[in-house]
Amino acid sequence: MQLFLGEMSTPMSESRARVLLRIPVKLKVKLTELAEQEHRSLNKQIEYMLEESIQEAIQEKTRESLRIRSEQGRRK
Repeated sequence: MQLFLGEMSTPMSESRARVLLRIPVKLKVKLTELAEQEHRSLNKQIEYMLEESIQEAIQEKTRESLRIRSEQGRRK
């Protein structure tokens, strides 16, 4: 399955990037079902999930940094 978020006659916004994304059909079906449940378009659902994932990764990295600093402080 190939989703193409490509050239359009009028740009949506200068601050938005277009991406070609290839995903398995089964994954697209699951994402579409989830998007429908959440009352979002497939594109917005993917965008939402990516943002959530990034925020979780940032928070995990912050927690790990704080844990390392805490351990280093205890050793001194």
